[in-house]
Amino acid sequence: MSANLDDLAAELAPAARELVAAAGSAGLLPRVTSTIRSRAEQTRLFRRSQQGLQKYPVAPPGSSAHEYGWAFDLVVSPFDAIYDVAGTWLEWGGAWNRADAVHFELPGASAEAKRLGSELSIADQPTNLIEDLLNFGYGFIPVLGQVQMAADLSTLFPSLSHNETLIILANPTKYWDYIQALRNAYR
Repeated sequence: MSANLDDLAAELAPAARELVAAAGSAGLLPRVTSTIRSRAEQTRLFRRSQQGLQKYPVAPPGSSAHEYGWAFDLVVSPFDAIYDVAGTWLEWGGAWNRADAVHFELPGASAEAKRLGSELSIADQPTNLIEDLLNFGYGFIPVLGQVQMAADLSTLFPSLSHNETLIILANPTKYWDYIQALRNAYR
């Protein structure tokens, strides 16, 4: 996940730099925490959100303005000054929502990202086997819990039945049989 303003869309990057500079000039210690995200990064954040582990809302994969370089997240200190920063952003013609106070974007970016995301079928969405396997492995870490593991199972192995998923959750070593089958399918 990037926090580099240069990774933003050309029409957003200059205004984002100006906003960060203005917040810095006001002594608010601005810090950009996120700019562009890959589909995999958005998926990870969305899953964490579903588990209640994210403070701010997270759009489903494919429908986030971050995935297209149309948004950035910014925090300031003291945090309450974010509302003043947002007021400036809105005056400049940007878009902002109090429910996601750290999120700044181009006007209409979230609606357009949502539209684009709804047009993607599951088959059109890019996959990365290594990343999917790593995400699946994270499910074995107790802190992330079985919800993450179940979500990853359904992503990695869409043909798994409900019973098969429960068997793997009950006995995680069984997943190696599925990994072997997957490896053989890609050889």
